[in-house]
Amino acid sequence: MDAELKDQEGKAEVDMAASIDDRERVKTLPKEVGVLLLAAGVGGVLLPGPIGSPFLIMAGVVLWPKLFMRIEVAFERRFPSLHRQGVRQMKRFLSDLQSRYPSNA
Repeated sequence: MDAELKDQEGKAEVDMAASIDDRERVKTLPKEVGVLLLAAGVGGVLLPGPIGSPFLIMAGVVLWPKLFMRIEVAFERRFPSLHRQGVRQMKRFLSDLQSRYPSNA
């Protein structure tokens, strides 16, 4: 029982560290990527298919970091599994974008 509790605490620490790394990665994205995320989010809301809310939140984080970081943290606390799925979707999208259009920096 004690080992399971330590294992869960270790996983929570790893998840939190990964979440902090992801937030730092998003903060460094150029504003053009934020506009692209905003367009993908609006398309995801209007058209059937991928959900658009993760794209809209991440676009807000890129374009208006102070306001949307609070919203993202509240979203993460209120809906942790939905937040994890959205972050996983955003990681795939950003990795694909980086592999297709590598930055010179």
